[in-house]
Amino acid sequence: MVINVRKEFEKREAAKSATSKPPVQTSTANQRESRAPARTQTLNLYGSPASIAAAEAAKKLNTQVQPKSSGFKYPAPKSREQVAADTQAILDQLAAASKRIDALAGAQSNQGATGKTILRTTQNADGTTTVFYSDGTSETFGTPTKTPDKLDKKEIIPNVAYDTIQKILESYRITGLASVLETIRDEYPEASSDDIITLLQFDSRYNAKFNERFAANVKRQKAGKSVYSPGEYLALEQGFQKVFDAYNLPTFKTQTYYDKFIEGDIDVVEVSERVQLAYDRVLSDDPVNRAFKQFYSSLGFSDIVAGMLDPVNQLPALQQKVKAAEIGGAAIRQGLTASELTTAETIGADVLAKQGVTKAGAEEGYKFIAGVLPTAEAISTRFAGQKEDKYQRLEAEQEKFQGLASAERKRKRLSGLEAALYEGSSGIKDVGLATQYLRKGASGGQF
Repeated sequence: MVINVRKEFEKREAAKSATSKPPVQTSTANQRESRAPARTQTLNLYGSPASIAAAEAAKKLNTQVQPKSSGFKYPAPKSREQVAADTQAILDQLAAASKRIDALAGAQSNQGATGKTILRTTQNADGTTTVFYSDGTSETFGTPTKTPDKLDKKEIIPNVAYDTIQKILESYRITGLASVLETIRDEYPEASSDDIITLLQFDSRYNAKFNERFAANVKRQKAGKSVYSPGEYLALEQGFQKVFDAYNLPTFKTQTYYDKFIEGDIDVVEVSERVQLAYDRVLSDDPVNRAFKQFYSSLGFSDIVAGMLDPVNQLPALQQKVKAAEIGGAAIRQGLTASELTTAETIGADVLAKQGVTKAGAEEGYKFIAGVLPTAEAISTRFAGQKEDKYQRLEAEQEKFQGLASAERKRKRLSGLEAALYEGSSGIKDVGLATQYLRKGASGGQF
């Protein structure tokens, strides 16, 4: 029999190749479906000398090409629950961002319609978004995703902003805000001290105490006036207090008076001027005080300072009243009666004050009038049957304070009649002392 050498060689080579092939790896799914057969095949395969040689060769090759360890360790794989929680957190963030975008879109729509400017937005704990506008108002957008009784309870973490707020509120003399601050802290845990002050001052949910403390600002806002910042408000109060301390007037160092001044646009300088009017120019001068009470009994008869400080009474009008009282006081000081208005006997203190007569001028004028008037009135009575005009207090005031020439002529005629009477009866030119005094006045010695 002829042996084909080539074919025999090819058969041997084929048998060697089949023996040295590594075991075929099956898929994970196949291994689960037929675990017992796969395990049996593996044992049989690695039990043969050929399979052992192949495994040793693979191990040697793997040792030669395995890189040195760098010390890096791959993180442990996450469980299915952890992956689900991370995914849900991402979805919640996306939902919150979507709500915030919707809120901003609504706020910007309102901004275009009303002309308001958006200052800032805040994400609330219940899933809604609050938008704060430039005019001090705020608006909340979105639907709450959590009811108040199911809101997540946050751990109270120390916050520097809240410690600062406590000190600020103490300086403002505001108390009773502990529960309000807890609410704000729960809803805005990352709020700054400026944010919290804004909420306490302008947000209707929290600003009751703030409005009570700075009551004049609320009334000014309703009246369309500008409002003061807390710092400006406190500075005004401190200025008022200094004025009342200087005059020892503790009765007026009250929040009620301070609010009344601020509401009425009365600053520290004007308060000082009003107190000076009352204290320095009225209360410190008894005749002026008496005249003021007589003229303006309705304006603080029992307390002139209170009348002066009432914002209802405007400062220029008060100054005019004090000038009139000073003129009336000058008349009282000389034993004359005082009258605010014009009568048949006097021009009236109010008229003289409007004509520019000062306290010093009134003092000088009434001093002379008080000296010359008894003689002038006596001479006028003596010649009452003649056609000469009388010269009494009204004429004396007209001549002295108004420079009326007709009043001066009356006095000179009376002086001449009295002199002629004395000269005719005695035959000498020695006239009476009263007439000499009247003439002295006529010559300008006292005027």
